[in-house]
Amino acid sequence: MAVEDPILSDGEPCRVRRLGIFDLDGVGPEVAGPYTYTWKMANGEVVESAYDISKITVPPAHPGVPEDQIQPNTPQYFALLEHQTYKAALIHERVRVESIVDYVKDVSRFIMERCLVDPADRSRIVTQEDWMLIYHAVVIPQITIEHVAEVFQRTFKARFEGMDVFQALQRVAGGHGSYDALRLWEFQAMERYGYQTEDTWADLPLSERARKMASIALPKIMESLETDAQIKEMKANG
Repeated sequence: MAVEDPILSDGEPCRVRRLGIFDLDGVGPEVAGPYTYTWKMANGEVVESAYDISKITVPPAHPGVPEDQIQPNTPQYFALLEHQTYKAALIHERVRVESIVDYVKDVSRFIMERCLVDPADRSRIVTQEDWMLIYHAVVIPQITIEHVAEVFQRTFKARFEGMDVFQALQRVAGGHGSYDALRLWEFQAMERYGYQTEDTWADLPLSERARKMASIALPKIMESLETDAQIKEMKANG
């Protein structure tokens, strides 16, 4: 396992063990995502949207009418919906913040217990900068979908029917299953390129990891897009 030596605020190095890429997967509670709600468009399509409560400067007021007296599709009805949506988003945001706090505490505890070569060095971590130096020394940067999308565009010049690949993917109907595609691509890239351990893979620059992952993902994505286009064409032709 790789070892790093960040210099803390006391001017001395602190020897720490680097975590594996996936070591934090099971640490801490699941962090809640943004609040989402569904609404129906004029054409009958049901759309799911994220509610950004940070953009609400004036909370939607209750219409001031007993709720059991409000008729559907009236101004009071829509005002009530806005008020209820805001209240639900507010409660969700409190839960989300609490989950983030709990997650940070658990990750901090895990790093202190797992990564310090000398447990006595814990007393030397006295400032926020000390902690961030330790954190960045032990945690491997994660590949994001933005990293992979950039490689598709800049390195492989990938387009489908004149569109960005991920834009084209949004038109493909989803199935019933789900999984973390980025993690799968990373495992597949490690295997394809012969990296026997996570440590040797983690030694690569983030940009190189992203390129190798993109080379695994792109052929499969293009195949899915081609298949989807063929199915839609056959349906259109009857």
